[in-house]
Order: sequence, then C-alpha cells, then structure tokens
Amino acid sequence: MTVKASDLRELLTSDLPDPNLVLVEGRIEVVQVDDLDTDDFRGAMLLLSRAELLARGVDEDSPDTELERQAATISTAVNELGG
Repeated sequence: MTVKASDLRELLTSDLPDPNLVLVEGRIEVVQVDDLDTDDFRGAMLLLSRAELLARGVDEDSPDTELERQAATISTAVNELGG
C-alpha cells in the first residue's frame, strides 16, 4: 500500500468536516470522521486526520516534496504493520 502526495493534498483541501485519510479494502480514501462508523467503512484503517497533518507543519501551501516525504513516512509505517 502506498500513500501518495496527491492523497495528502486531497486530505488538506477536502471540504468534508473533519476529514480523515483511511485505508479501506486496499484503497486510500478521504472520508469525514462520522463516516467511519458506517457499514461502508467498517474495518477501515485510520491513517491520518487533517488536524494531525497540520500539526506536523504541513498545510495546503506545502510543496509537493514535503507531501511526498510525509506520504512515504505514512506508507512505511502501514507496510511495517503487515510485517
């Protein structure tokens, strides 16, 4: 599973209330936090919220290189869970 810079850009620019990046059935999606309790996202792995990404010093104006670095860090962490 690979998180891409474009996934993080989508998270940052989402119009959803309290958007979160999740891994569900092998794909990456941005969903609002309330959707995590629905059948469509049952079993989804929460990767990162927009608030957490902002707390890392990354925002909508961050360059692609920084988003790529953050995406690689997240991808590595998730891939190591499978172990």
